[in-house]
Amino acid sequence: MQAIQALIADEILALEKQIKALVKSDSQLLQQVIEHVFQVPGKQIRPMLVFLVAGICGDINAKVIRGAVLVTLLHQTSLIHDDVVDQATYRRGRPTTGTVWNNKIAVLMGDYLLAKSWRMATQHQDNDLLALIAETAQVMSEGEFLQLEKIYSENTTESVYLDIIYKKTAHLFGTCLAVGATAAGASTSQVATLRQAGEQMGMAFQLKDDWLDYSTEDLDKPLGMDLQGGQMTLPLIQALQQSTEQEKRTILYALRKARYHPQQRVKVLDFVRQSSGMDYTQGMMLQYQNQALQTLANMACSPYQEALCTLIQRII
Repeated sequence: MQAIQALIADEILALEKQIKALVKSDSQLLQQVIEHVFQVPGKQIRPMLVFLVAGICGDINAKVIRGAVLVTLLHQTSLIHDDVVDQATYRRGRPTTGTVWNNKIAVLMGDYLLAKSWRMATQHQDNDLLALIAETAQVMSEGEFLQLEKIYSENTTESVYLDIIYKKTAHLFGTCLAVGATAAGASTSQVATLRQAGEQMGMAFQLKDDWLDYSTEDLDKPLGMDLQGGQMTLPLIQALQQSTEQEKRTILYALRKARYHPQQRVKVLDFVRQSSGMDYTQGMMLQYQNQALQTLANMACSPYQEALCTLIQRII
């Protein structure tokens, strides 16, 4: 990852500087919330995608930087609003905005970030980038509604699950690549190809995240966070498909009690781990990862193309 970060280090610094200047406020309360939200920048995978793709397609120019700002603030807004929806108290090891202040402040903060970024885009007449971002915001919202609709639902099929993670995660990954390519002046066919690679990468990324919810590999992610919220992810869906009716009733009951009863959470975790759900999810994850790499293999070889392929291998 250090080699990838070094390749676009100047661009990341420019991004951080532009975001800091863009969101700064004279309101003391708002500025306190801003500093809390941006105190830990995270892995910055999405703006990295924008920069790497722009490097593949041509020039990392000022419009590319603005595109990275747009995807970064959209993603940050989605995290803030997700924490409200999920009633989360911690994010990246720190109290969420809603915990430090309240959910009213959290929702308003997300709205503020979107408004500032979209105003920036209109001021620079980046209508093509804004169209991509607005569409993605809509799709992500639809994904959230679909997930809420399917909470604790035993009728959540694999196809429904894949639709949810496409809308909630993969579409934004595809948009990151499309934004970088568009801002760098790529052709329509190049943009379409890169968007597809991003969506494939995003599917693999979310499958890995859902697999880790039942695994002990990632010590930074608390086990069973999704199941505590009643989310029907692929490891559980596949495990239930292979179970008897009695097992299914027992596990669905445990799932509904998992948020407040640790022993019920452990029951669901053990059930999934002992099933074929884990291997099935990992296999699908690798399938999407390989598809993304194969799509990118058709692009001209360059340090940016190699770095993007390496990034896909490292984070999945």
